[in-house]
Amino acid sequence: MKERIYKSIQMFSRAIIQPVMFMTVTGLFIAIAAALKIEQMPKAVIDIGNFFFKVLSKGVISQLPLIFCVGITAALARKKKTDAAIMGVTVFLIYIYANNTILTLTDRLAKVNELGSLSGTGQAMVLGVQITDMGVFLGILLGCVSAYVFNKLCDVKFHSYISMYEGTRFAFLVMIFVSIALAVVLSYVWPVVNTGITHLVNFIASTGPFGLFIYGFANRMLLPFGLHHLLWMPLYYTPLGGTAHIAGGTYSGALNIWLAEIGNVSSLTSIDPSVGYLANFGYIALPIGIALALIKTARPENKDKVKGVLLPAVFAAVIAGITEPIEFIFLFVSPILWIAHGVIYGLGLVLSKVFGLNIMIHNIIDTIMYALIIPMNLGRQWLIPILLIILTALEYFVFVFIIKKLDIKTIGREIMADDDLAQSTGKLSESKNEALGYIVEGLGGVDNIVEVNNCITRLRIDIVDNDLVNESIIKKYKNSGIIKKNKHIQIIIGVGVDNVKENLVEYIKSHSTK
Repeated sequence: MKERIYKSIQMFSRAIIQPVMFMTVTGLFIAIAAALKIEQMPKAVIDIGNFFFKVLSKGVISQLPLIFCVGITAALARKKKTDAAIMGVTVFLIYIYANNTILTLTDRLAKVNELGSLSGTGQAMVLGVQITDMGVFLGILLGCVSAYVFNKLCDVKFHSYISMYEGTRFAFLVMIFVSIALAVVLSYVWPVVNTGITHLVNFIASTGPFGLFIYGFANRMLLPFGLHHLLWMPLYYTPLGGTAHIAGGTYSGALNIWLAEIGNVSSLTSIDPSVGYLANFGYIALPIGIALALIKTARPENKDKVKGVLLPAVFAAVIAGITEPIEFIFLFVSPILWIAHGVIYGLGLVLSKVFGLNIMIHNIIDTIMYALIIPMNLGRQWLIPILLIILTALEYFVFVFIIKKLDIKTIGREIMADDDLAQSTGKLSESKNEALGYIVEGLGGVDNIVEVNNCITRLRIDIVDNDLVNESIIKKYKNSGIIKKNKHIQIIIGVGVDNVKENLVEYIKSHSTK
């Protein structure tokens, strides 16, 4: 039972991150558009910025419920993913029109306020249809339900006379009634749920810096299990991260609010408190502190080798915002170091809040862009170098103290041969197929592999027999760490994991005996 629950959570965590992966590109272009909209720019440039900001904010940010619905439906579908995606879109459309119809028939359609907006009414416009406002939760719920029904019914067979209604078409037929039923039920239930969410958000906000510390610490503690998405994603994209009214629009989720603010910076008088979840130096300061500490504590003859391992990992964190390569270098060596890292990670959010830093801190490129867009009196970005130095130094000195005090055998603290370096970095001279063969062999062979998926940085693989897994063989393929949880294996690949997953799937198909 525990294994089934854990597998379900893993599947959901993997599925929910798929739509979010596209938000990275959207956020970057919204930031660029916001920079083009600065008043000092020529009118033609401002017009271009307005165009891109409107297209992306209305076409992506405002349509997140639909994007999540389709993304989760397709990601959770075990087969026929194209059919599943089409069903996800259609189910979403049926739901919003059914919900609007029941609200109309029962005379519960809210009236716009004096500003011509539905903000504060518990309802919202989605694709031009007024419905009960569930935000991204709507897409998540419909996506999960659609995928469940699809997987259960997509292989149903009927008599040849009615065979045109079998399989995926039968799954869709059932979902028509399910989505209508949900539209009716949720029109009554969700306002109550929404009240509960509001109270929860207010409670989190009332805890101030302590709440941010708990969020940051828990975020790191969940990372090894691949479940941290379930913590930060709702805060970034749903009302759990706050709700704000900006330039006549209502935005829910800390990241959505931030992107709306930078796009309307000329009319801003303050930054929403939800930025506290985003002012996170875990992408820049902490990786630098970790690397300096590991180099400092390495044996003198190993320092150059250790630098060769750590510098690419720091680069991945600082430039690309991918922290797993640097974090997994010490995670499996010492849980105590990992706990200390989680404490400092949470403390970084607290210090940002206490000092009054009101700007999103991500990778160095995004951070510089945001710092240039937000007025200094609102963002207080002059604090960035100060906090950067403080947190880098804190991570460095804490790591050096713990490593030396407990004599932790972090990378480079023992005699390192060239083979050890290859093991640490995963360097390979073999061809791509040979390298993929290490993963398959280490997982117990093709017949022991059930399913291969991926999230942003890691391969997620379901297997038949955990006893057949040989980590030492898997480590011959370049990776930053391996996590075993019963019949679920995660291999930390980092940037480019999508290509590795596709190549691995093709490799397995070409070597399958079934």
